[in-house]
Amino acid sequence: MKKPSIRKILPCSDSEDVSAWDKIAKIANETPAKEILKLIEYEVNPQVVKTELGEKWLVVTDVHRPFHNVKLWDKLLQLIRNLGSDLTGFILGGDYLDLFTLGSYNEGSLGLLKDIDLEFEYRDGLDGIIELESALHKNTKKYFLFGNHEDRYFRVLNSRDNAKFGSALKNPVVALGLEERGWIVKTNWKEDYFSITPELIVLHGKYWNIHSTHAHASKMPTSSIYGHTHRFGSFNFQGKTAYNVGGLYDKENKAFGYMDWITRLSWVNGFCIVDVLPDKTYFVNMVECKNDSFLVDGVLY
Repeated sequence: MKKPSIRKILPCSDSEDVSAWDKIAKIANETPAKEILKLIEYEVNPQVVKTELGEKWLVVTDVHRPFHNVKLWDKLLQLIRNLGSDLTGFILGGDYLDLFTLGSYNEGSLGLLKDIDLEFEYRDGLDGIIELESALHKNTKKYFLFGNHEDRYFRVLNSRDNAKFGSALKNPVVALGLEERGWIVKTNWKEDYFSITPELIVLHGKYWNIHSTHAHASKMPTSSIYGHTHRFGSFNFQGKTAYNVGGLYDKENKAFGYMDWITRLSWVNGFCIVDVLPDKTYFVNMVECKNDSFLVDGVLY
């Protein structure tokens, strides 16, 4: 059945207002509200392209559980629920886990973090995975990329000290049950990446300094989304753009005390949403978090 056109029934003059709106009311009674809103939007601006015809991706890096920003994490889960089946794919872009107990930075500071051991870190990480899966639509694809913090597992495994962790020393893929839970996983943090389009990839990050966006844009073969530095910004170089999207860590947590306070002043919480049209044209929406809140599509979380 052909959909009615709003344009045909809108009043053309003041004298026709009553009869025109009578017609609108009649159509409203026969047409679902969602269809009316879509119809009005198209009639007002026929050039509007609905992104629902393509794909929507959510990219989150550097959560650093269990030292994540709990408020932002809970709000991220609500955003995911709101996106529902519109969300094509969800990517954890590295350093989802902190694995503080396996790191070299914890020497002399582990005593400050009571009740934190490797088993606790894995247990908390699994809790987060379960929370994500509860929020994500069943058809949303799930991707997990190792960062340099997950890579701590391999470094410890290859060291002479690995025996002291006993059975607690597990590959993060196993500890989180990622493969059996349907996640697509890549574990080589320095070389691996996921492609959203042929011209846009997600990696953990190759370059660290304050000019990392310039380095990624000028040296990578495509545009890229990455975390790693905990900074937030973008840079375009000859048609390629690098998007450094921050993270959802809690920068006030004492676990990050190994980094000097001046460096931590440049850290920014954030993530990004990518809309992809059927022709693979993409639009990256970098979402900066402020005061433990963020704004997406006019909704304040």
